[in-house]
Amino acid sequence: MTRTRLAIPLSILSCVASISAGCTAWQPARPTAAPATPAAVRPARPVAEAPPGSAAPLPMVLTPSVTRAATPELLALGKRIYDVQCAACHGVSGRGDGEAAYLLFPRPRDFTRGSYRLVSTWERLPTDQDLYRTISRGMPGSAMPSWAHLGEEERWGLVHHVKSLAAKAWVVAPAADPEGEGQTGKGIIRVPPSPPFTPEARQLALERYADACAGCHGATGKGDGGEDQKDELGYPTRPRDLTAGIFKGSPDPEHLYRRIVAGVPGTPMPMSDWAYGDDAWHLVNLIRSWSSDSQRARAEMRRFRIVARRVERLPEHPDAGAWRLGPPVNLHLMPLWWRGERPEEITVRALHDGTRIALLLTWTDATHDHTAMRPQDFRDAVAVQFSLGPEPPFFAMGHRAQYVNIWMWKSERQADLEPAFQELEKVYPNLGIDSYPNSKIGAVEQPTRHALTLGSDPAFVTGWAAGNIVSDPLRRSPAEDLVAQGFGTLRARPRDDQAVDARGVYATGTYRVMLRRDLAGRGPRAVTLTPGATVPVGFAVWNGSAGDRDGKKSVTIWQDLVLEP
Repeated sequence: MTRTRLAIPLSILSCVASISAGCTAWQPARPTAAPATPAAVRPARPVAEAPPGSAAPLPMVLTPSVTRAATPELLALGKRIYDVQCAACHGVSGRGDGEAAYLLFPRPRDFTRGSYRLVSTWERLPTDQDLYRTISRGMPGSAMPSWAHLGEEERWGLVHHVKSLAAKAWVVAPAADPEGEGQTGKGIIRVPPSPPFTPEARQLALERYADACAGCHGATGKGDGGEDQKDELGYPTRPRDLTAGIFKGSPDPEHLYRRIVAGVPGTPMPMSDWAYGDDAWHLVNLIRSWSSDSQRARAEMRRFRIVARRVERLPEHPDAGAWRLGPPVNLHLMPLWWRGERPEEITVRALHDGTRIALLLTWTDATHDHTAMRPQDFRDAVAVQFSLGPEPPFFAMGHRAQYVNIWMWKSERQADLEPAFQELEKVYPNLGIDSYPNSKIGAVEQPTRHALTLGSDPAFVTGWAAGNIVSDPLRRSPAEDLVAQGFGTLRARPRDDQAVDARGVYATGTYRVMLRRDLAGRGPRAVTLTPGATVPVGFAVWNGSAGDRDGKKSVTIWQDLVLEP
């Protein structure tokens, strides 16, 4: 029996997710109806003008300039933003049961319980500034992204709307320090001045750590202590690997100090009021010494400006020298189902010639997973998602009536083109087949074994015969052009509108994938890119050997793609 590819809608994201897979095959791109005039095309920039190194992230402010009290107008603003950007993960009523919640680990917070992980008070309650900072920064080590691109008023609206979802309100007491040893304070934990971190202080910190922390975090801080742990809801959890530089709360010394003293409510991380004073500072300095600034920076979800340089001619291959004209931008990735071994970054370069655009996506992957014929196998993939408007919708495949256009490359489809379509016999050489009549060949030539898909009558390869572009073995590109407006809506765009050209190569543990298309979109809901314009884009990576498929992947937040005039 020949192999038939089934079209399976691939779901995606959540309050922390974006892009996914779909169904389609490519058709050769047609010339645009109105190519740019010669006056609109500038000559290619010389190599020397490409800036060295990677672009810096856009500035973001995590702390508010003023504290805003709740008002009816602010609560209404927060609800509007919550319904679009947060409900998919946290649920409409805030119970952590959004339609994307099943894709996420750790699970989204249930706001109705009023239990929060990142707190700065002796009562282990969050302040409004705690909630504001968490919304702004996100929570590395989970699928909670940064929302720092929202305005300050919008973030304050979210703070007060989230608080309104709790079944029981809370009030933070005025700050008061502990009155004596063995006592706790009240309100926000006031951080004392930091003492010098001398060799003697480091030795004392190691002793305190061995007594109070090593049982969970391990002797060397790698999160490999011997205790099996669960959170307050009974879900399995693991201690943080303190050497990886991933901190759910801010790794800044002052915030880390409060995290040690207050603990992390709802988890096995207890309060350490005994450490208030110099001991907590020594532990802060010890823990920060186990990771570097660059490690901690890679865990932060930041927004970047990706500049598509204008050139005279686009590259034809992922390894073409012309790519050096495009400044590289290293975007931070977060897995929706969190794991320690993950792709940390994807590097993006962009070029355009006034009529077409080309993107080069590069990331590391230790395994080349280029087939998915066995049920236990999953292929590698990458996708880019475009907002169809200047104000991007929820980055998990859009929102109702707010479409996103997705270009997706799959390693399996690339392998089908190089050198030939992958048959099931490649994996199962002794496969038995059902022999269907083929009117193109004589009766005595009808195959009884090793019936090649390309030699079959399409009428008996049902997906192919029905026009399913995923099942078409004659497809010309390993990329698909998709559209979505939220969960469960992912669709391949019509066959005649499939205009994304792609090529991917894998070598030395690295993928390099090139995607190209006309600037002018073909057909409805295809993104149209204009020189001089800025378009919100997001990216996703699937690692087949890690079991990634559909909504199980690593994603970026929205980024800014800027096309040079």
